[in-house]
Amino acid sequence: MENKKKKLIIGLILIIILGAIVFYLTGHLTKTTICKGTLDMITDEEVEVISSDDKVKETKTKVIYDYTDYVSESYPISYYKDYIKNSNTFYKNVKGVKTSLKVEGNKIIYEVDIQYSQDYMKDLVEAGLVSTNGSYKDIDYISLKDTIENQKSAGLTCKEK
Repeated sequence: MENKKKKLIIGLILIIILGAIVFYLTGHLTKTTICKGTLDMITDEEVEVISSDDKVKETKTKVIYDYTDYVSESYPISYYKDYIKNSNTFYKNVKGVKTSLKVEGNKIIYEVDIQYSQDYMKDLVEAGLVSTNGSYKDIDYISLKDTIENQKSAGLTCKEK
């Protein structure tokens, strides 16, 4: 009988420890939140926010411009592509930021991938992509909660993936 009690107690302790480990890991795993919406008559945006706890690790933004109703001989899709390319020079040469621009039919897809690592924080602050009241060294992390609120304020709807 006493041997069964010991086994029961050991089993309960192991279950509690296992539960605590699962609870801890679940809260610290990477999660993805997708924010999307239509910004105007030609522009749709989707932002993938990759985070751990409340810390944003990366954002992947895809902006789709649909010029179907505007492309003509006078204004071919290349005209709009050049306009978007020349309008978004503030990402150029910023460490931690990758951009791409491609044409699919009468749509232009502009993608921006930003890594929010401490290695890139100085560059992100200097480029105006991250704001701070002090130095970039004062930034511990980018808040997921604040990032989601900013996306919602911009008119996007957000859901955890």
